[in-house]
Amino acid sequence: MRKKSFIHTLSVLMGIQLLTVTMIVVAFTVLTYQSAEREMDLAAQNLLNVYAAQMENRVIKMEQNLSAVLENDADLSLLESAVETDRHYASIRLCTMMKNLMKIDDSAELIVIAEAEYGTCLDANNSELSLKEKEEARGFVMEYARNGKRDRIWKFEIIGDKVYLYKILIWGKRAIAAFVSADALLEMTSDVKIKNGGFVLTDGEDDVWGAIRDGIFTKSIKTDFAGLSSRHMMINQVPVIEGQIKLYSFEKKIDVFLQFRSGAVLLLGAVILLCIFDYAFTGIIRKELIMPMNEMRKDMKHIEQGEYHLRVKEMGNNQEFSMLALSFNKLMDEILSLRIQFYEKKLELSDTEQKYIRLQIRPHFFLNALSTISGLSSQDKNRDIEIYISALSKNIRYMFGSGLHTVSVKEEIRHVENYFEMQELKYPECMFYYIELPEELESWKIPQMLIHTLVENEYKYAVSMDTSLMLLIKISVTEIEGERMLVIEVEDDGPGYPTDVLEYINQDTERGQDGTRVGLYSIKRLLELMYDRKHLFLIENIEPHGALNRIYVPEHAVNERSRDDLREAGID
Repeated sequence: MRKKSFIHTLSVLMGIQLLTVTMIVVAFTVLTYQSAEREMDLAAQNLLNVYAAQMENRVIKMEQNLSAVLENDADLSLLESAVETDRHYASIRLCTMMKNLMKIDDSAELIVIAEAEYGTCLDANNSELSLKEKEEARGFVMEYARNGKRDRIWKFEIIGDKVYLYKILIWGKRAIAAFVSADALLEMTSDVKIKNGGFVLTDGEDDVWGAIRDGIFTKSIKTDFAGLSSRHMMINQVPVIEGQIKLYSFEKKIDVFLQFRSGAVLLLGAVILLCIFDYAFTGIIRKELIMPMNEMRKDMKHIEQGEYHLRVKEMGNNQEFSMLALSFNKLMDEILSLRIQFYEKKLELSDTEQKYIRLQIRPHFFLNALSTISGLSSQDKNRDIEIYISALSKNIRYMFGSGLHTVSVKEEIRHVENYFEMQELKYPECMFYYIELPEELESWKIPQMLIHTLVENEYKYAVSMDTSLMLLIKISVTEIEGERMLVIEVEDDGPGYPTDVLEYINQDTERGQDGTRVGLYSIKRLLELMYDRKHLFLIENIEPHGALNRIYVPEHAVNERSRDDLREAGID
């Protein structure tokens, strides 16, 4: 019987194996392409959602700026006064207010107020706008004021040589508008360069008003975008403002193949080589690879159970496994390093949240101050304005001269008394207060603005011109579970707190979305972050009427920043 050729048999087997591997590679290529296409589409959609959210947030802030301007109804009405002096001073106050708004929030590049009856046009900007560009925008708003158009939606318009997103609110012959250029909105996407694609900004009717391709702004995309074919392009869109603004991304599908083509060729070559040398190296692989891998698996099992100090032992005589063991050990070192960086990042985020809480406390105070000065000015109380500004400057220096650290109770009380003196001009004989501070507790350190925020909250929600309010600030010391703590009690005889406020301050619930009682919530979060514990701030209603705020302050803060750190962070 003729024996079969081993070489022939081996060739047939290798041919079958090669055909099988080829089919596997083809199937792998198709599936990989489809998977890569889905992943690429999902990544583009996620990226688009991020940029759309950023744009939406900017537009919402511009909307808030418009609302803030509208709240100054007294000065806006004076722009239509027949008395030139009234119009002049109202214009000055409105300009100052708009500039202050722009300093707090620079979302809008330009805010314009136009009054058609006397031709008054005011503006404030935070960008490098030329005089010509400002004049063109002012003329655009003035035309709206004269014609009395009422759009009340966000729209795009070419003004001069630039495309702007704007919104205009009309009351009679007055118009108030906020502008931001399309280029400024698209700058958020300029750090992502898509080789064969980009981003397109459109209105609700899909008319293109701005685009960015390969990280570069372009005006020629409008025609190209209209002719894009979904067979050759991956197109995603997200509404920025529903029915008014949309953001599109587009990318050629060929880029999906280019991302993995080289890898597929290398995979095919590696599989062929593996088939050729498979049998010859079976024994060597077992000795030099499989057995060491079993030992490595055991070591990895121990590491998985928490023995992070353990490292893989180098076994066998081959260079590859030694490199694998070395790479794995380096990876474990990097993982430990990343864990440390993760906790450091958490500390940085905690510090950032402290900054945010402190910034939440301040704007209400400044807005009240501006309102009070405006009221005194309208009553021609110049002497009272001088007294008020003097007291206000002390408070401003106190708030901005420091940051997220502690001050003595004595210093905090001194500035609270200055705040009472300032508010007396706005609410004469409406607040009667008494402060009980033992001398031995004057040097106890507490978070800055702690008592000040509670007193400010009293003026915001409990004080009125119709009634008088009694306020008691009592400082004492107590011992809780063997630890000495300062107790700050602020009690009033006002209407008390609503039930929902009592719940989210006294319980571990999130603050509501309506933006009220920001000061109380800020105190709660500030104490939790600085002293690393909860339930240091409690509030309750007392009979027959009134409210009691109670704060416990440990002797030492856990997370406190020094003045040098504050200066480096730009807070001091």
